[in-house]
Amino acid sequence: MSPRPPERPVVPVPGASPHPTPRVVVNAQRWEDLTFLHWPVDPAVVQGWLPPGLTVQQAGGTTWLGVVPFRMAGVRVPPLPPLGAWSTFPELNVRVYVRDRAGAEGVWFLGLWATSRAFVAATRAAGVPYHPTRAAVHARGDRAGAPSAVRYRFRSDGRGPLRVPHEHPGLRDLSLHAEVRAHEEVDASSGLVRWLTARWSAYGARAGRLWRFPVVHEPWTLRRGTLDVLDTDLLDRLGLPPADPPLVHVAAPVHARFAVPRPVG
Repeated sequence: MSPRPPERPVVPVPGASPHPTPRVVVNAQRWEDLTFLHWPVDPAVVQGWLPPGLTVQQAGGTTWLGVVPFRMAGVRVPPLPPLGAWSTFPELNVRVYVRDRAGAEGVWFLGLWATSRAFVAATRAAGVPYHPTRAAVHARGDRAGAPSAVRYRFRSDGRGPLRVPHEHPGLRDLSLHAEVRAHEEVDASSGLVRWLTARWSAYGARAGRLWRFPVVHEPWTLRRGTLDVLDTDLLDRLGLPPADPPLVHVAAPVHARFAVPRPVG
């Protein structure tokens, strides 16, 4: 088994997390072979998907629906090490961009899918709407940088164990097949690309309250992507009309660390 790549410190440059490196890390992960797919959507529609306490964010009068397939690797609870192959598995998340009542910005997940049933059960207990799935991720290119091409296949197995508040009912089942090619590097430190990708908190609902999960990782290194194949029932399941092809960005790996979640409000 090849050695796990060392975790690099987060550096204070444009596009980096505003959070200090956490003294207590509740979960550490490496995100590999990751692609951002983004469609513009009506902010009023998205607001109807959100729990009380969160407001949809807009950029130029619209907001965006994000779909992010990738491989999660080296998942662990520090100071414990990763548990070999059990710690590496595909994930898919569907997200929108929000602000809480205090003005903090972050991500609200409409749904997430992972092949690790243990991880699904643990995260649902924390109020994050993970679902079990069958999936495969195949990438070509430099393992240290953004891949040159990635193929993703996901088909969910339905809802995970335990009830999660404010789950989107249309996303208990989901299928996605995407084949992506990466091209030239893009500036991830400003403009719409930063707005879509530089997100440093996620929200969940548990015990009648909203919780914010701060995260830190290196700034994104992104390449413009194009789709050779996209076959998914996602927009139908969300009740959205057919759309033009999404914006596509392919990312180099980052090491992510989650701090202790904090109640909102």
